[in-house]
Amino acid sequence: MSTIIIATDFSDVATNAVDYACAMAQDINMPVHVVHSYVIPVTFQENPMPVVSLEESKKGAQGQMDTLTAELKNKYPQLNISGHIAYGDITDILKESIPQYNAWMVVVGNSSSNDAGFWLGSNLLSTLRNLQCPVLAVPEDYKYKTISKIAFACDFKHVSENLPGAELVEVTAKTGGALHVLNVDHDNQHFDADTPYEYEQLNDLIHAANPEYHNIDNEDVEAGIQSFIKDSDVDWLVVVPHKHSFFESLFHKSHTKALVKQAHIPILALHKKS
Repeated sequence: MSTIIIATDFSDVATNAVDYACAMAQDINMPVHVVHSYVIPVTFQENPMPVVSLEESKKGAQGQMDTLTAELKNKYPQLNISGHIAYGDITDILKESIPQYNAWMVVVGNSSSNDAGFWLGSNLLSTLRNLQCPVLAVPEDYKYKTISKIAFACDFKHVSENLPGAELVEVTAKTGGALHVLNVDHDNQHFDADTPYEYEQLNDLIHAANPEYHNIDNEDVEAGIQSFIKDSDVDWLVVVPHKHSFFESLFHKSHTKALVKQAHIPILALHKKS
């Protein structure tokens, strides 16, 4: 049976994502597995020294995991809940956990704060980019509600090569959300001879989800997407972070106004076909 894997560092941001994922799992009748990575904390002095031993760090992490899973089982008594801890990099541990627990999706917390712990920055972006499994990033204060609208932001570039159409259709089927496809452009600057063909390719891949298409005129892709999300009461935003996509370009900005950092709704990253 497929599983929802939830990554946690036991912060408030991560705990909110855990609660969101459990509520969703209960809605769609799917077990959850909580994963935590621990390391040896060190002092940042001239000669860095471990604050505690590896064994003490492991014991502390296991205690936190036992407490969390017990609380979740009490809150969601009908939900199949398990968890484990492992030493090392969270992205590597999630990569190992995905096939082991037959993951349908990985859920992580997403903080907009510049000092909000583990999931800020490279860890969050690494999971969104690199896990070969759908990854849902849940904003820190966002609470679960039934998913009715899913927006997929698409630039109509290399659709047949990159889009995991079956996964997108499955997401809409499992959640019951209506799929809306967004293309943001200004004065058709990105329209070329291949665009009609790419459109047909996209429709062939996701027609089973009965998508509704929206062409948005805005010079700023990010602003166009955010405007549609706000005006249309969207529940999830779906992106495919392949090379040279607009999604990737947002993270190469020198400032912090990346789409994920500003998102007020969960962002689901699907990954291109291998």
